[in-house]
Amino acid sequence: MRRFFKHFTRVVLVLVVILIIYISNMLVQPYDRLRIYLSLNAEPELLVFNGFQYRDLNRNQRLDNYEDSRLTSEIRTDDLLSQMTLEEKVGQMMHPAITIQPDFALKIFHLAMGRIDIDAVEIFDRHISHFNFYGKPTPQQIAKKLNRLQRVAARTRLGIPLTISSDPLHEAASGGIAAFSIQGFSGWPSQLGFAAARDIDLVTRFGEIASSEYRAVGLRTALHPMADLATEPRWPRNFGTFGSNEELSSQLTNAYMLGFQGDSLSSDSVMTMVKHFPGGGPQEFGLDPHLPSGKKQVYPGDNFDYHVEPFKLAIDNGLKVIMPYYGIPIDQTQENVAMGFNKEILTDLLRDELGFSGVVCTDWGIVASRAWGVEELSVRERYKKSIDAGVDQYGGENDPEHIVSLVQSGELTAERIDESVRRILINKFDLGLFEQSMVDEDLVDSLVRKPEYINAGLDAQRKSIVLLKNETSKGRALPASEGRRIFVDGLDVEQAKSFGNVVSSPDQADIIILYLPTVFNGNQAPGSNELIDKFLSGILPDGDLTYGSDIVKKAKTYADYATLITVVDLNRPAILTELNEISDGLIGTFGVYDSILYEVIFGQFSPQGKLPFEIPSSMESVEHQKEDLPDDSESPIFEFGHGLTY
Repeated sequence: MRRFFKHFTRVVLVLVVILIIYISNMLVQPYDRLRIYLSLNAEPELLVFNGFQYRDLNRNQRLDNYEDSRLTSEIRTDDLLSQMTLEEKVGQMMHPAITIQPDFALKIFHLAMGRIDIDAVEIFDRHISHFNFYGKPTPQQIAKKLNRLQRVAARTRLGIPLTISSDPLHEAASGGIAAFSIQGFSGWPSQLGFAAARDIDLVTRFGEIASSEYRAVGLRTALHPMADLATEPRWPRNFGTFGSNEELSSQLTNAYMLGFQGDSLSSDSVMTMVKHFPGGGPQEFGLDPHLPSGKKQVYPGDNFDYHVEPFKLAIDNGLKVIMPYYGIPIDQTQENVAMGFNKEILTDLLRDELGFSGVVCTDWGIVASRAWGVEELSVRERYKKSIDAGVDQYGGENDPEHIVSLVQSGELTAERIDESVRRILINKFDLGLFEQSMVDEDLVDSLVRKPEYINAGLDAQRKSIVLLKNETSKGRALPASEGRRIFVDGLDVEQAKSFGNVVSSPDQADIIILYLPTVFNGNQAPGSNELIDKFLSGILPDGDLTYGSDIVKKAKTYADYATLITVVDLNRPAILTELNEISDGLIGTFGVYDSILYEVIFGQFSPQGKLPFEIPSSMESVEHQKEDLPDDSESPIFEFGHGLTY
């Protein structure tokens, strides 16, 4: 009872604080809205100079170099930098979030903040011009919100346009953290699905299509792909990788980038922010570095260089933005601090050795909340250390005043800030945003989810499916014959009716289809005393890759009744030993529609996918493998590259 009241009191205190913040902000919000409205400049005019039309972004009635699209981005950037105040420059180094049609959790956050239009305040007061969006909007809603924000940006002193970014939006069935499925876009498999398809041209084509749909709504930076390697089966973010093989990941990362960007940045490009340098896969015990318990990246197999390889080809082919990870590369540099504070990682390795010349943007919140290895430093000191290490931009942060103060005090030079902002602005000019930052809202619906985009996505889903097992005592279980009695568990029942007689009880069936989502067991950090670990323990899965005994028992019961086809979503590896023994047919997927699963089960196409990582045989073997080595568990049930066909 005492413990209950203790937790209850904490909850009440949090709610009281939220209420106070909400009331305070609601009092300020009307004033801010009026202040910004009255302070904004007029819309930039279209003027003509010697037959050349340009946007008079700073409203001085003359053609400035930064307004002249005939000049190089470097010349334009130098001119704009010369006109910017320190505060305007540092604002470019922030990359916070905005929300569009937020879900319940995001609504609560905004309720606490009080300001629905906090993004307009950040544009005007803090000179921020980079945002990533969260939420569950339609393409039309994205376009309308971003156009409104671009209008605010156009009416600031220098008219610097916004660059809006997003996590993946095209996954047919969202596989986990930082990946979303926007219903108005075409649907594709996850990155692991592309790795299973083993088709470089397919990945390039996906990038071209996804880039077109992003541009149609005003998104110009993709916070993906992940070039991390899935060498640690327990790591929750295996779902966002191209698997465990460095050569395959390198080729697909490069193809993905070129599909989105083209051979060079232009108005027809979406920048890719490849992550998480120098490879976030070797997490100690598979724990995730969003949490304090997962702050360590370890290399018991002395395999650090293997994880760097997938980034090299993209860097050589014009990568413009890269994101370092949260984790600390234990004993790989002289100082055990996280990547974003580590000069040996960001300057010595990334800049000097690999020749990267683009923007280094941190993962979200490394200064405010995930400053692993430098927790004892103040926020101000964290900014200085990370800039000295080589950071140009800060994901999730919106407090430029600390960097301004560091320059004013002489702790950072103005030249160092110019160095970062120059890289950031060159990308903005290359993307053509100073000429056209808004989209035509009337054309959105005709530019996204085109029939050819939909069909290409469906074909990619088909190519990503891996047939793991196909045998019974009487021969092959798949493809199944149509017209039989079918019992379905976990998939859409209505769609199954096109292939046979759907029955309501498994004991009436000839064939049973059991679908299991990615294995997800809560409690990411058992035994941790960290409050944030406890709070987020149900959001990130833990290291247990086994399905519960209730699922195995159900599968055994089904197998006693009829031919059992088990479909397992493998957006991270699972222990399938028991299910493999029980099932007549076993299929691995990486985010596909139910309709595609029925097609493969009933033989409308032959599976051709290959596993992008091995499937361990037991948790004991997982616990004895090394975090940084690929596919090194003892006696895996299915090896990397396994895949059957009809």
